[in-house]
Amino acid sequence: MAIDVRSEDVRDRVRRAASGRSGERQAQPKPLVSGAFTLEGLLLCRGCGTSLQPVRMLGQRAYRGPCGCRLTAVDAEDIEQLVLEAVAVPGLVADAAPEELGGIFRRLFVAVRVGGCAQDLSIVWRLQQPIQ
Repeated sequence: MAIDVRSEDVRDRVRRAASGRSGERQAQPKPLVSGAFTLEGLLLCRGCGTSLQPVRMLGQRAYRGPCGCRLTAVDAEDIEQLVLEAVAVPGLVADAAPEELGGIFRRLFVAVRVGGCAQDLSIVWRLQQPIQ
């Protein structure tokens, strides 16, 4: 099941479901400070399906596609934060150390597809769970 998190409506429903409260917004997760690439092996080019590879560019973490579909790399912190916000379920990822997130993401997702920018992403979940 793929969820397109570009829609503000979907983001709001995910936040409400994660917080367990229908109208209250959840606190923003802390930014990832680890050097770990938590989406390594999960992040795919939306255009061709090729796995984006973790790289360091000018001292910053990024994911780059060897396919040539993308002209620029995706900032790792930006896309990891967007994925973390989409799944910020208390007790599941909210209290997890940045080093643990890669394993958690691999158990939750089959893939994360990214298009032209970090916000243009969809998550393919391992288990289908309806959003209320």
